[in-house]
Amino acid sequence: MVREHSIRQMWDDLALPELTRTLRLAIGPTKILLSFVFVVLLCGGGLLMDLLTRSVVVLPVQAGAAVPADSIFRKADELAVYLENPSRTEEYIRLYRDYTEGRGVFQTLWTHFAERFNHATTRLLDLSSSNFFANLANAGHNLWLCLRSLVWAVTYHPFYSAVYFTYVGLLICFFGGAVCRCAALEFARFEKPGMGEALHFAREQWKSLLTAPLVPLGMLTGMGAVIFLVGLAGNIPWFGELLLGLLIGLLYLIGLAMSILLLATLTGGWFFFPAVAYEKTTGLDAIGRAFSYVINQPLWMLFYTVVELILGTLFYLAIRLFVFLFLRLTYTLVSLGFTKTQIEKLHRIWAEPTFFHLLDSPMKAANWSEKIAWGMIYVSLLFIVAAVMALVVSYFFSAITVLYALMRKKVDKIGITQVEGPAETCSGESKDSL
Repeated sequence: MVREHSIRQMWDDLALPELTRTLRLAIGPTKILLSFVFVVLLCGGGLLMDLLTRSVVVLPVQAGAAVPADSIFRKADELAVYLENPSRTEEYIRLYRDYTEGRGVFQTLWTHFAERFNHATTRLLDLSSSNFFANLANAGHNLWLCLRSLVWAVTYHPFYSAVYFTYVGLLICFFGGAVCRCAALEFARFEKPGMGEALHFAREQWKSLLTAPLVPLGMLTGMGAVIFLVGLAGNIPWFGELLLGLLIGLLYLIGLAMSILLLATLTGGWFFFPAVAYEKTTGLDAIGRAFSYVINQPLWMLFYTVVELILGTLFYLAIRLFVFLFLRLTYTLVSLGFTKTQIEKLHRIWAEPTFFHLLDSPMKAANWSEKIAWGMIYVSLLFIVAAVMALVVSYFFSAITVLYALMRKKVDKIGITQVEGPAETCSGESKDSL
């Protein structure tokens, strides 16, 4: 009897049925639609800002620019130079600034992120390689390059980054809160709120959704500013070095506090929105709950996260495979209809889709009608890629909501069925039972 109880308790602790429900939550129509709108606004805002500013220096193609023999000056753009040798970035910019039309920051980051992601995915799925841990390390390296590219954007394009990343942060707070609320209601009560209810919740709780991430960020910024000002004062002759020596102990304490707060934010910060979605609480309370759950049960947090990452990877690969299959089938049947003499026309308006390159550039169009056809096909492919991204976003916010519910149950002994706020009736809402 005791053994049976212990096995059942172990199974309850593992929470594998609850974790696998994330897959079902992620494909909810309301959550997908909210995520799709988020992706469109995210990319649309970046493309619009790129139209207004093309400040990224790229390798010029027109005559007039003397290209030195040094290989660093043959890189495609300033981001590539920064990632290889940050100290040479300014030199690259000065050399080519007057000989290039430039490129937008968003387009540069989008291209880089896509390349890194595809490279990491290709290595992870390379079945011919026997060294799985080397492939895993490669994936981590690609993630690190993505983080460094964000540092490049802030360093060399601060105004653009301040405007765009603030815009992105507001989108994440609003739509992240809405998706998490949908996931919380469905996970706890098997309710499927409509678009109106989700947006109403985000609008009603916007202060909490915004405060939760801003408070730790503001504290980190404030403490960092203190250390920076002391360092700035260190330039003053005689007085500066004495001040630094006198305050070094305080600076150590501030640095220690920053490290603890940064670590807590990186590990527990993704619970901010689920906390507001479940509890309808304040931003400060959401911060306290998020940090408390991670500190009290770090091993269970790690276990649940690893399981969600594995499920998320399988979820993404299944989506990618499905999209590739229907695009490839469509492309193959269309190509069979073209004669051998006209098949080049298809290649000029639609590049053959591959598993890792659903959206690739075709050959150059021969006339205006091919350009129009290429544009229509390209827009349709953009729509498909945005839908794939929306599913990934939906899975992410659904996963962190499930993680929050499980950690709350583990630490506070609160059942996953308990969620604040009465069930609201609105168009599009329906019940679902198992």
